[in-house]
Amino acid sequence: MNLGTLDWDEEILAAMGVPRSMLPQICPSSAPRFYGFALGGVPVCGDLGDQQAALVGQTCFDPGEAKNTYGTGCFMLLNTGPVAVPSKSGLLTTVGYRFGDSPAVYALEGSIAIAGALVQWLRDNLGFFEPPAGRRLRTAGAG
Repeated sequence: MNLGTLDWDEEILAAMGVPRSMLPQICPSSAPRFYGFALGGVPVCGDLGDQQAALVGQTCFDPGEAKNTYGTGCFMLLNTGPVAVPSKSGLLTTVGYRFGDSPAVYALEGSIAIAGALVQWLRDNLGFFEPPAGRRLRTAGAG
């Protein structure tokens, strides 16, 4: 997707040999029209990736506000407002969200993909801390 046009990038599609006709229409994150139906016929009127949803859920609606989430990975998103700011430090420029006909809100994203596995490794292999109460320590070779 081209961050400037919020549509599929013709140059990248051509370079990859992907026909535009096989891709879905890019829509706002939330809009009065719906994307389809959930179980029971409930209309689905919004669609966000997990980190973008966390940005909205943490109410980071103003430029400069950021959220961090910690789990399997660690992710930081910083709201940059209606401007797609290119990173000077290796962060990813991304769309945070777009509601209806409002302009898109962009974000800078930083991630540590294996943070949860690292914490587990530090616990299990180096004994940095004890496992949570009621859980037994896994050891190499234990099934």
